[in-house]
Amino acid sequence: MISRFCSTASAIGVIGLLCGAPASLALAQSATDQADMRQNRTWCENRGRSVSSETQIKGCTALIDSNSQTRTELAITYNDRGTAYQEMHDLARAIADYDEAIRLHSTYAPAYNNRGNARQAQGDLDAAIADYSNAIRFDFNFVQAFNNRGKAYQLKGDVDRAIADYNEAIKIDPTFARAFVNHGDASLIKGDISRALADYTQAIVLNPRLPTAFNNRGTAYGRRGDLAHALADFDEAIRLDPTYGAAFRNRGLSYQRQNDLDHALADYDEAVRLDPKDAQNFSARGNARQARGDLDGALADLDHAIGLDPAYAGAFQNRGDLHEAKGEFDAAIDDYSEAIRIDPQNVNGYRARGFAHFYAAHFGRAAVDLARAVADKPTDAYPALWLYLARTRSGEQGAAAELAANAQKLQASEWPYAVVELYLGRRSLEATLAVPAKPDERCEAEFYVGEWQLMQANRPAAIDAFKSAVSSCPKDFVEFTDAQAELKRIVP
Repeated sequence: MISRFCSTASAIGVIGLLCGAPASLALAQSATDQADMRQNRTWCENRGRSVSSETQIKGCTALIDSNSQTRTELAITYNDRGTAYQEMHDLARAIADYDEAIRLHSTYAPAYNNRGNARQAQGDLDAAIADYSNAIRFDFNFVQAFNNRGKAYQLKGDVDRAIADYNEAIKIDPTFARAFVNHGDASLIKGDISRALADYTQAIVLNPRLPTAFNNRGTAYGRRGDLAHALADFDEAIRLDPTYGAAFRNRGLSYQRQNDLDHALADYDEAVRLDPKDAQNFSARGNARQARGDLDGALADLDHAIGLDPAYAGAFQNRGDLHEAKGEFDAAIDDYSEAIRIDPQNVNGYRARGFAHFYAAHFGRAAVDLARAVADKPTDAYPALWLYLARTRSGEQGAAAELAANAQKLQASEWPYAVVELYLGRRSLEATLAVPAKPDERCEAEFYVGEWQLMQANRPAAIDAFKSAVSSCPKDFVEFTDAQAELKRIVP
């Protein structure tokens, strides 16, 4: 019928041409639409991250608006667009797209996993774990979901559950290098350096181009005190990824431990340049500037670190150390107290605050904090000595009996056990001074003898001992700081 109509109308020249046009135009338009759909699908899937996140979003949005997809296809498209939004750190839009994907396809495991990633990035670890668990429920071989749930458990401090999930991920896929890296991280948290090193090394065997494996293995070597291997690993991490700010920071820390402040500061500067929003970079550089004697520069860095992350306990602790070095003990105590409030399990905070209270002559409050430090490390003689001094100076009874009890957990052959014996009346002054063999030990001996002389009410001898400690002890020693404080109290 259409052909007959067209044939009749063909006598009217132009109209005849118009009659045949809709079919050919429809075919052309259909081909164009199909090509556009293929292009949008390619952009939306973004395999190998071949296009930008913006282009991926454009492709996914076009597919969604086309109203041509099945319910399952639409769920996948929303999920893909969510990953693009997440890549752009737009977590709210990412989660909205994952929500829609799950509404459309309630058993679609990748959407749960990806929403878990977004919620973990928001700090909502419980919700993230719930999403990962659902992903695993709908796909019990979902290796990434086990790995990601392990990371969430690790961030919550539940290291044993984290390790269980990493083990499951490795069982499902023994070639999954990132699971070995995460297992190494959890092992390092538990203090199992040997296992951590084995995990990182296996990750490197599986993927020798994974910079995080080298960076984290370098950290483990550093914990062991093997700075040569640590530096080699940080070098390789940086070679693989020259934009890896954390690797520059960690290499800087290793240089600083070698007292190579020039190289350390250069690495911290690069870390700050690469990632100016990472508070740890500024905190590390602040420490190095303090060691260099640039106290103003150090304070600026630590203030900036706290401004970037007001919940960063380490930055408050480091700024407390800086205030302490400047003799600003009340300000130091305030910063240590904030560090403890943020992280009540950080025993180093109690120890540092205990020392600061002692410097400020708050001996009773010093004793409370130092008792916590002794309980945490009963085999460390230094907190035991300072606890005894704090209790004695505050007039508490039983200080000697407590020191004698604590001494039973100490190594009698190691310094400063001789000072413990001096304070307990078991060793003479001369015999105590004959024990230290290293310069640092001799400077410490002068300080502890000064405290002993104060307890004997021999102020002139105490002054001489404290002056000797000030002249011979490194400036970052607690004995140096308190010797100065004692001299200011004795000789205004």
